[in-house]
Amino acid sequence: MNLLYDLTATQPSSKAKFHGGGYYAEVVFFALLKRTKNFIGIYNSKYYINPKILESGIKIYDINQISPKEIIEKENIKTFYTALHKSDYESLTKNIRHIITWHGVRELEMPYDNVNFYYANNLKRKLKSIYTFIMKKQLVKRFTNRIANNKAKLEFLTVSEHSKASIINFFPHLANINIPVFYPPYKADEKETGNLPQILESRKFFLLTSSARWEKNNLRAVWAFDELFSQRKDLDFKVVLTGVTDEKIFAKNLKNRNKFIFLGYIDRTELLSLHMNAYAFIYPSLNEGFGYPPIESMRYGVPVATSGTSSIPEVCQNAAIYFDPYNVSEIKNRIIQLLDKNIYNEYSARAVERYKIVSERQKQDLEKIVDYILGEQS
Repeated sequence: MNLLYDLTATQPSSKAKFHGGGYYAEVVFFALLKRTKNFIGIYNSKYYINPKILESGIKIYDINQISPKEIIEKENIKTFYTALHKSDYESLTKNIRHIITWHGVRELEMPYDNVNFYYANNLKRKLKSIYTFIMKKQLVKRFTNRIANNKAKLEFLTVSEHSKASIINFFPHLANINIPVFYPPYKADEKETGNLPQILESRKFFLLTSSARWEKNNLRAVWAFDELFSQRKDLDFKVVLTGVTDEKIFAKNLKNRNKFIFLGYIDRTELLSLHMNAYAFIYPSLNEGFGYPPIESMRYGVPVATSGTSSIPEVCQNAAIYFDPYNVSEIKNRIIQLLDKNIYNEYSARAVERYKIVSERQKQDLEKIVDYILGEQS
């Protein structure tokens, strides 16, 4: 079929060992594999890749040994698919069908936020964060021109109605092309270990994830919890943060340090166990193209308090309790609400029902994604 699949999208990014786009790319890969082994993959041997991908039985090239351009020519590639938008490949795919899953335009949507400074641990990173926000308009113009002038047969898929609207908002010349919306896939058959760190008890902790990324905004949630613990000495809860790469970002000036457990990167089975056993999941993310984590907690009937921004209300609808992610006091208000048994039970029940609806659409849309890549869409 002359299809080239970009497996570098499944590999770690510069910002995170695990990321939504990588998870998406991996699930789509294995769904495609169930249909056919008549395609080719590319990956980067310098970075981690799921061993099951390398053992899948398809031909996979290492881009450190042979360039993508050479692979395209050698294998007479007609279709190239990547689950992450990378400009590097656009010039290589001028004469072939180039399909991209565009998860959103976070960099262009988000306003300047000085919380970024807490994560920038040196002057160079601080200056880079300022420059990025200052240069937004120029970045939009540059990207718009590149897409408009590119000769590649670019086709875009996206993951939510919010992301589609945002893409058209920033790139209005794309308004008249078809951009299908397919909810990103989720592997609901994954097994949990059920094992928790010995210091934790089931339903006695709040969970926050992806703490290495400032746009996930966990720092403001930590401030909210710390204020609450100072006011309510009777609260017998811990707060668990995963993906912490620099504990000092969060621990500095905490008045209730003993209430917080900072974990680094953990494997997926351990993460699912935390989702399953948490009292509630707090997701103060500043921007999402879709947002997997709330749905992962809803699977287990764990109530979710989250940002009322970007795609999150579209995905969670009335099954989550919302807050302004820039307002520490409002985050604390929602945590307090979840301490009320009646509110807690209501959102626990809503979570289960919402998970059923979203997961069913995810299953259906996964098949549609594969159909689209294979050129079998109606």
